Parts: sequence; structure tokens; C-alpha cells
Amino acid sequence: LIEGNKRKFYLMIDEFQYAEYGGQKLKLIYDTLKNIKIFITGSSSLDIRAKVGKFMVGRILSFYLYPFNFKEYLRANNKRLERIYTQHNNQIVEWLFQEKEFEVKRGKDIFEEEFIQEYERFCIWGGYPSVVLTKSELERNKILSDIYNNYILKDIKTLLELATERNLFLLSQYLATQIGNIVVYQNLSKGSGLDYRKLKKHLSILEETFICEAVRPFFKNRQKELSRNPKIFFMDMGFRNNLMENMNELDKRSDAGAIIENSVFIRFNELSKEMRKINFWRTKAGAEVDFILHIKGKIVPVEVKYTSFNSNKTPRSLMSFIKSFNPEQALVLTKNYWGYLKKNNTKVLFVPVYYL
Repeated sequence: LIEGNKRKFYLMIDEFQYAEYGGQKLKLIYDTLKNIKIFITGSSSLDIRAKVGKFMVGRILSFYLYPFNFKEYLRANNKRLERIYTQHNNQIVEWLFQEKEFEVKRGKDIFEEEFIQEYERFCIWGGYPSVVLTKSELERNKILSDIYNNYILKDIKTLLELATERNLFLLSQYLATQIGNIVVYQNLSKGSGLDYRKLKKHLSILEETFICEAVRPFFKNRQKELSRNPKIFFMDMGFRNNLMENMNELDKRSDAGAIIENSVFIRFNELSKEMRKINFWRTKAGAEVDFILHIKGKIVPVEVKYTSFNSNKTPRSLMSFIKSFNPEQALVLTKNYWGYLKKNNTKVLFVPVYYL
């Protein structure tokens, strides 16, 4: 391309993890050609970093390209709802990250039926662009299966020189049944056929290749609160549900609550540039808050309650956290309800989860 009097070069390389001596060659191109911008993409951050890191120190900016979020899903399927979503989402995000107050609606949301239908479909099928843009359920299922077979069973096995794909398959399937639950390594080891050392390696592989993410506990008192074992969440719900071989609608599933919780995690993970980290909180007595956000030096507890509220009723475990830590803000994500109250010094906002 020519900009003004200068010629600029743009080089784009996909699936860079397969490039032999990729780092050395990239450095040679970068050092030889002036006015060049190089874009490299791939499905394994682990392998790309290993190939490029030591050769291009200080010269690389990394970006993670996630599947469609709910706003992007609506843009592809229902632009009218996207406009409504954007208005309310901006208010919620500004309240959460900038403490910017707004006039909170009260009671049920007037657009709830349309939004619930779209949001639940999104939570079942996920956000891979080719899945979102395909109307046929049969074709969507095929796309998700192809992603699994060509990515998990082929790419990861090849890239990381795994002896067999069976253990990775068993581990992925077992994890799919455990979203939102605290990891018990002994059960994972038994379910996957991997010893502890290999299990930890495989879990690390699944994180590095954007299949799963571990969320660790928040604690201040090791005697009363869980402090070690994480929860595991998937990075795309269509991928997870396809692994379960269950694409049924939400009201026909026993894991509906876990699916919504995982979908909320995916959204918070996308917003993680605004946060230092995401945790969950659980006491040894059984009180639990789904997510603890760390935002600009403060903690914000978030409880996911995908039920119909009739009043500003603060969940019991959230109240326990508020009494223990006195946060400035707390968020309750509901099925269809708006509300606002103050508990002690804590501002508690109730919003429909589909506006997050």
C-alpha cells in the first residue's frame, strides 16, 4: 500500500504455529524491510510465544480474538435488539467500572421475552462466527464437531506431541460436565485416565489453546474459606454443549444454571482488560458467590441467579460476603428483573443477565 509518498507493506501469516523456524524468519523480514507491519495468527498462544518470543522481544503486541459476544450475535441476528442492548449495557458497564450512577429501571423488563429467547439460543450455540451465521441446526452441529475434531484432536495433539488423543478427549468431556464446579483432581484423574502430573499438563494445554479457563478462589482466611482448587469454565458454550452431545433448549436441561454461569464468565473474561483478575468465593460452611471482580483496587461480588425476581431480595450468600468484606458495589444478574438497593454501605444492582 502507498500512503502519501511512503510505501507501506503489510504481511499476514495465518496458522503461524506451523512455520518451521518461524521466529528467525520473522525477525529477518522485520529487520530487512522497512515500513512493514506483520500480522501473525494462530490457534495456540503457547506455540506462537515459543516460536516468536525470544526473536522479537519488545516488538510484538498480542491480541486475543474471541468468539462473538452477545452484542455481536445480536448484530448478526437482530439489529433492533442490538440497539436496545447497547444502551443498557453501556449503563451497566459504566456503573461497574466507573461507578457512574444511572436511573435504574424497576421490576420486569419489557423486552424480556425477545431477549430471553435470543440469549438462551446464544448460550446453547455459542459465538463462533460460522455457527452464529448459519441458520440450519444440523449445519451448526457439523461446524462445531469439525472444530472439535480438527482443532482438539488434530492440532493440539500434533502441536504438543501427545502420544494419544483419547485422554485429551476424555478430559475435555469430563470437564464439560463440571463447569461451575470446584475441580477435584482425583476425580479428573480417574475420569481421564491421566496421572496427576500428566493431568496438570493437559489442563495447561487446554488453557493455552483457549478451550478452558481456570478461576481460582478468593480468600482472606484459609481457616474458613476455600483457597486452592479452581473452577473450570469453557470459552465457548457451543463448543462445550457439542462435547456434551446435548444442544437442547435451556428449559429442557438440568445444567441450565451452570450454562448461564459459564456464559457470564465468558463475558467477564472478555472485559478482563478492565480488571486485574476474576475469582469466586466459597466458605467451608458452604456460602458461595459466583464471581469476585477486582476493579481498580476494589472487589465487586457478582451473583448469577437465573430466576424470576419479584423484589430486591439479596441472595443469602451474597449477603454473607457483604457482611464480611463491605464492598462498595455488588451485582446480581437475574433472568428478567431490574432493581437497586443499599445494604449497609454496599450498592446492590439487579439487572437482567442478557444486558451484561
